[in-house]
Order: sequence, then structure tokens, then C-alpha cells
Amino acid sequence: MKKIFIISSLSVLALMGILFGCKKVSKGFISDYMYYTPNPLIATQGNVVNSKAIELDGTTGPVTVKLLAVRNMDTGQPAPDMLKEFTIKQFLGQITSADSTVALVNKKIVLKPALPLEVSEIGGRISLSQATANVATGNYVIDVRVSNVKGTRDILNACRIQLLPKAHFALDAGPFFTTSDPDTETGFSGQSPLPVTITYDNKGPNKIRFVFLDKNGATFDPSAGQVVTRGDRGNFSQMNPYFPVVRTNTALEWEFIDLPNGFPIKDGNNGTGNYYRIPARFTVENRNANPVFFGFKALSAGSYTVTIQIPAITKKP
Repeated sequence: MKKIFIISSLSVLALMGILFGCKKVSKGFISDYMYYTPNPLIATQGNVVNSKAIELDGTTGPVTVKLLAVRNMDTGQPAPDMLKEFTIKQFLGQITSADSTVALVNKKIVLKPALPLEVSEIGGRISLSQATANVATGNYVIDVRVSNVKGTRDILNACRIQLLPKAHFALDAGPFFTTSDPDTETGFSGQSPLPVTITYDNKGPNKIRFVFLDKNGATFDPSAGQVVTRGDRGNFSQMNPYFPVVRTNTALEWEFIDLPNGFPIKDGNNGTGNYYRIPARFTVENRNANPVFFGFKALSAGSYTVTIQIPAITKKP
């Protein structure tokens, strides 16, 4: 009897193993907690900004993502302008060193329709284009649908988008200056903060002016050699090969091209660095003044005055 019972028990276990072994295995996994980073996604009108792909939280890839809705977060109402086509300037191809004239650059710029907001079907990356210049500033929010082999999830309020007023220019943080011995590259002081201010006139011609002041507000005269470049260090003329520098008695001046992503698009010998010098013979202190600033960019058509005031230096009368 005991042998029969053991054999019967083993048979039942084997049968259960067969039944469970035949159960259909579920494919993949889809999370309820997928999300975007950064959130909010911060952009300024008229500038290109892209998010990362949606964070899958273990969801089986690949995924497809569909934009379901865009709303004004403050009113809760739909935001149709985010999904409306506007005509904007776009590049047809990369600007290279071969594009050495204004005419050649302009051949690679075209007016084309574009949506202010798009969500990539593969990966779900959020893209904001220059067409956001036509959309009101404010806070927006999107809903998306994510699908994979497992199924579909609708993610409401998936990402906030904060659209800020258009920035007409950019300048990197941390402008600085040094002083150094006359007529040589020795005796450099430590770096000190350099005040730089930028004014913009949207009604003026496309022109950029660099104005250099001493600590009392007296203007150095570039046409008299009171503002010079520093050997092979970077300067704005290297970034703007399309127009020659004009040295007036108050400023260095350049014309520029109004480009889709701002001007300049070329780097100089030190990237976006502008290295200039006031020679020591023009200062009461008999020291070279060496102002340095990075990342100036004109983002709109119009006139710009970049004023660089050098502390601790006095212009000779």
C-alpha cells in the first residue's frame, strides 16, 4: 500500500508539472511609473531645446510614444499653438569652413514650416523648435501614450514645459580680466571679475559693437590702437569671417548674419573666448589690461552693444 501511495503522489506531481509547464508565459513588462527628466523642461521662445528619452522604469523596450495632448497648465485648456505649423528659418545642411561668404551661408538657410512641439515616436524625446517664438510664454503640460509588446500606458501630466520669454543674446558666466607687464607676456596678476553689460536694439541694423571702458567710464579708442587682440588667442573676428572688423574711436564693430540658432556659429582659437588687451602705454598704472569673456551670441536680428568695463585700470588723459 505504501508503494502504491508513493507512486500515485509522484504521478500527481508530474501531472501538475506538465500543466504548469504548458501555461502561457506573459511577454515583457510595462511600468505604471515611467517619467521624464528634467521635469519641468525649461525653454526660451525661439530656441531649440530637447529632453532626454522617457525614463522606462524597467519597461521592456523598444517602446513607441505618442503625444496625446498639450495643455496650458495654468488654465487647464488645450494649447493649440504648440501643435500649429509656423514658418521659420532652418538650416539645409551644416555650415563648414567652405561656406566662407554670406552668400554661401545663405544658400544653406531656407524658410520651412515647423511645429513648436514634437514628441519622438521612438523613445519619446520632447523637442521644442524655433517656432516657439510664436507661442505665448507660460507653463504647459503634456500627456503621452507609451506602448510595447506588453501593452499600453497613458501617462497624464507626463512633463511640464516652462516657456520663458525670448532671450535676444547669450553670454557665459564668469568674465574676468588680468593685468600684466608692459610689452611682454609676463607678470600676470590673478583673475578678477569683469563687469560686462549688453544692450539690444531690435530696430537697429545687424551690428555688434564691443566697447571698452576704464574704471571711471572713460572709453578706450580702438582706432588709435588702444584695444588690440592677443597674438593667437581667440577673438570675435575669428568667429565672424564674413565681415571685417571696423575700428572706430569708441568701439570694435562687426556686421553679422541673422542665423536660425544665433550668431556666431564658428569658434575661434579658444572656442567662444574673446581675448583682448589694453596696452600698458594707455593706462595710468602702466599695466596691460587683459579682458576675457566667453560665449557671446546674438540670437535675434538687430544691434548689440557689449560694454566691457575694466576695474582697477585708468585711461591716460
